[in-house]
Amino acid sequence: MKKLTILFAVFVLGSTQIFASNDNPINSEQQLRNQIAVLLESPEILVENDTLNAKIEFTLNGEGEIVVLSVDTKESTVKNYVKSRLNYKKIDSEIANIGSKIFRISLKILKPRA
Repeated sequence: MKKLTILFAVFVLGSTQIFASNDNPINSEQQLRNQIAVLLESPEILVENDTLNAKIEFTLNGEGEIVVLSVDTKESTVKNYVKSRLNYKKIDSEIANIGSKIFRISLKILKPRA
């Protein structure tokens, strides 16, 4: 019975440590994505087709800044727009501790409706 009580106490303490942890990488990555969406909103780019697509690779440096590694697109205006809006922009300090990994996001710019 004593072993069962000790085992239960260890389980309760261990589970509270898991739930007390506030580092949720999925939530932090979603917040990072939302901040990038805000930085990239309202592009002043002439869209001739229905959409312009780009794939962006970036990382975060030690100072909490976005460092654009590559922008894969056919349009140089989109590439310049993304780099000017994102490169070395600071993000919130609460999500800057995600770690040094490469993030990939897709960007789609739609043609404005008349």
